[in-house]
Amino acid sequence: MLFTLGSFAQDQDILVKKNEFGIHVGATTGIGLSYRYWPAKIGLQLTLVPIKTDNFMWISAGITGLYSFYDSKYIRFFGYLGNHLIIYNYEVTTYDYLTGKSIERTSENNTYNIGIGPGFGFGKIVRFNFMVGYGFYDISDKLNMFPSGEIGLYYRF
Repeated sequence: MLFTLGSFAQDQDILVKKNEFGIHVGATTGIGLSYRYWPAKIGLQLTLVPIKTDNFMWISAGITGLYSFYDSKYIRFFGYLGNHLIIYNYEVTTYDYLTGKSIERTSENNTYNIGIGPGFGFGKIVRFNFMVGYGFYDISDKLNMFPSGEIGLYYRF
């Protein structure tokens, strides 16, 4: 009996990997660098990329709730509820031929998307994630509903 318990103990991971860092692309969960924290069955994903120049600013910020249905060394099956805010500001320069002057104006377009669905993760140290679901797009201005797909590549530590 002692021999059997010893052999099972060596198969278990000594360190449970709760943190994941990588890149993520999703219409309802965010685009950019991403951090995931899985302390137990419930997890959290933060995704962010800011891009700014002199006349252009684009920010993608996502926060996603995660729930693990099944987790093993190589596979994870989970559900997600994603929130994605896109801030897009840009300057437009037009030329008024009557006055001979340039007119500069700033346009702002903010979009908020929500999505829900299942997700799958494959890999032990580097994990590829694929999430499919249904998204509600631009809910602050008008409501569009489409299927959504999200992908990510994460290093687990």
